[in-house]
Amino acid sequence: MEQTHVAVRRTRPADLEGFEAFVAGLSTETSTRRFFTPTNRLPRSSSRLLLVNDRKRGAFVATLGNRVIAHGCWAAVSPDAAEMAVVVGDRHQLRGVGRRLVGALLRDMADAGMRQMEMVVEPGNRRVVGLITRVWPDARPRLEDGLFTFVTSTVAETAGAAA
Repeated sequence: MEQTHVAVRRTRPADLEGFEAFVAGLSTETSTRRFFTPTNRLPRSSSRLLLVNDRKRGAFVATLGNRVIAHGCWAAVSPDAAEMAVVVGDRHQLRGVGRRLVGALLRDMADAGMRQMEMVVEPGNRRVVGLITRVWPDARPRLEDGLFTFVTSTVAETAGAAA
């Protein structure tokens, strides 16, 4: 079997169809954990927004060949804080892809002047809650509208630990 390298890179507008195909291929569980609703199709305007890179947003994909296998993004929620979200396709979970995306996102947030980040997670998503508490032990969840919100620093040392 031929081995193909997973690449992590900043998104571009041409990724729209590949991103939509990626979302369509997510399991109900994975799409619900990422988008908080079971979906295999986002409104096109939402898909476009999740690919934007500017001063207040950043987005990256992990690709295997020409297929999107993971997506991560951040969006400013204040002048120095951003919310971060990551989703890895079911067949590629637990292989370090998410860790690489998080590292890229943290570096990008820090470069944009974001000093804190928020992560919103369903309390039942034990895998991600466990990951957050291991990588960011200072992040304590607060329960809002039935979801955990973790807040922690985006400092360079944290970016290195996640990468």
